[in-house]
Amino acid sequence: MRYILILIILAGIANAEQSVYSDANFVDPDVIAKKNSREIFVLKQKISQLKEDIEGLKSIINGQQSEIDRLKSAENNGLTDAVNQLSKRVAALEARPPQIIKVKEEVKAPVQSASVLNNKAEKPLSNEPAKEDKKKDTGISSKELYKKAVLDFTNKRFSSAQSAFKKLLKRGYKKASCNFYLGEIAFNKERYKEAIGYYQASASLNENASYMDKLLLHTGIALQNKGKYSDAKVFLKAVIDTYPGTKSARLAKDRLK
Repeated sequence: MRYILILIILAGIANAEQSVYSDANFVDPDVIAKKNSREIFVLKQKISQLKEDIEGLKSIINGQQSEIDRLKSAENNGLTDAVNQLSKRVAALEARPPQIIKVKEEVKAPVQSASVLNNKAEKPLSNEPAKEDKKKDTGISSKELYKKAVLDFTNKRFSSAQSAFKKLLKRGYKKASCNFYLGEIAFNKERYKEAIGYYQASASLNENASYMDKLLLHTGIALQNKGKYSDAKVFLKAVIDTYPGTKSARLAKDRLK
C-alpha cells in the first residue's frame, strides 16, 4: 500500500513537470536573446544609413551655400565697380567752380510727351551716324525710333521701349540718353544693380545731361535698396548740393531723413 502511494505521488510530480514544460506561455531566454540580437543589428544598420544620408545632405547644403556666397560676391563686386565709376562723376560735378554749375530744370522725362523730349538738344557722339534720319534694319529712322521709344516709356510700355532703346544703342544713336532710359526701365522694374550699370554708362557719356539730377537721385535710391547706405548718401547729397530747388533735391532730402 505504501509503494502504491509513492507511485501515485511520483506520477503526479511527473505530470506536473510535463505540464510546466509544455505550457504555451513558457519563453526560452536563448530564443529571446537571439531575436533581440537580430533586431539590434537591423537598428544599427538603419542608424548607419541615416548617418550617411545626413552627411550627404550636409555636403549638398554646403555646396549650395558656397554657390550662394560666390554669386553674392560677384554681384557685390559688379555693383562696387559701377558705384565707383559714378562716384568719380559726382566728385567731378562737385569740384566745378560755382559759376560753371548750372541749376538744371527738374527732369520731366517720365511725364512729358515724346515730341517735347525729341526737341531737346543732345550733342551727337563721335560714333553716332552722320545722318540721323538714315533708315536701317527696322525700316525706321533712328530719330523716329527714338521718338517711339520715348513715347512707349512715357506710357509705361517698358518691354517695347527697352527693345527700341537697345536697337538705338547698337546704331550708336543718342547713347547717353538711351542708357539713361534703360536705367529708368530697370529702376521701375526694381532691377537696381542693372539700373546702376546703365546710369554709370550714361553719366560717362554725357555728365551735363538735363536728366543728371534724376540719374543721381535714382542711383542713390537704388543703392539704398541694395543696402549700400553710405554710398547712397554720397549721391543723394550730390543731388541736393548740385541741383538745389529741384524736385529731385527735395526727394533726396526726404531720403536722407
